[in-house]
Amino acid sequence: MNLKALLIVVSTLCLQPICIYAQSTNTKPWPNKPVKLISGLGPGSSMDLVARTLAPTLSEIWGQTVIVENRTGAAGNIAAGIVAHADDDHTLLIAQNAITISASFYPKLGYDIKKDLKPVTQITSMPLVVVVNNNLPVKNLKEFIEYAKQHPNQLNFSSAGLGNADHMAGELLNAKTGMSMVHVPFTSGALAINALIAGDVQMYLPGLPVSLPQIKAGKVNALAVTTGKRSNSLPNTPTIADAASLPGFSMPLWYGIFAPSSMPDATVKQISADIGKALKSVDMQTKVGSTGIDLVGSTPEAFKSFVNGEIELWAEIVRSRNLKPD
Repeated sequence: MNLKALLIVVSTLCLQPICIYAQSTNTKPWPNKPVKLISGLGPGSSMDLVARTLAPTLSEIWGQTVIVENRTGAAGNIAAGIVAHADDDHTLLIAQNAITISASFYPKLGYDIKKDLKPVTQITSMPLVVVVNNNLPVKNLKEFIEYAKQHPNQLNFSSAGLGNADHMAGELLNAKTGMSMVHVPFTSGALAINALIAGDVQMYLPGLPVSLPQIKAGKVNALAVTTGKRSNSLPNTPTIADAASLPGFSMPLWYGIFAPSSMPDATVKQISADIGKALKSVDMQTKVGSTGIDLVGSTPEAFKSFVNGEIELWAEIVRSRNLKPD
């Protein structure tokens, strides 16, 4: 081998470690910067409680700050649109039933839940609670239904926003019982229940974290829960199915995490697994689980199947009830 050939071989061997090192430094583990968790509901909502309890635990697992950002409006669709069109893989969405309702309820969303978002994991499930103003002359759900029928279009029910789960639960109850309550939307669960306490509306269907403190304080009257079984947090409160003789009535409130469709599947699986670990933390068990919220944790595949089923369910209800945004 002549001197020129020898120098070429030596220089090639010397450069290989540099190339390998350069490649390894360009492949950074996820996350490599702060993560945004976008919420479509405002402070005071049960979803905000879950998000802000989950964020510090995820920060510890990931070694990066997790920032909860409230972008309220349009039943969470402003938040969903932000994440659907995010140009990085460090923005996540926490959403509830409303995101699957919106797919058929709103004709023009600006995003497609199936094309623009990837389901990551379902994190919680809980009942909504039928709570009424204390001044109403009713003791149970049957009496309330009869009272509402005697006063058609005179009773109002509040929600945290048009097309949200609490709104649709009220509409579903109207449909199943023959009541004609009028919907009054607010921008948060806190405002919606404050309106109930003040007597501006007569009924509301909030999640447990919003309703339970007010029920225990005697500020509102709990008549029923929307799930198929009673809540451990409200053992003396019957289900709607039993209280109103509506067999099979069940509408749990759930929260889940979604990612932009551009996020790699491997990263989605990692996030799902990490959230599963976070749900087992002391903070999540004591601050969230103790309120009667069931902590779920599911694979991306299982959550995708669940979400698709919810989309089909609400599409049928929206069609049959001819529900439209105001």
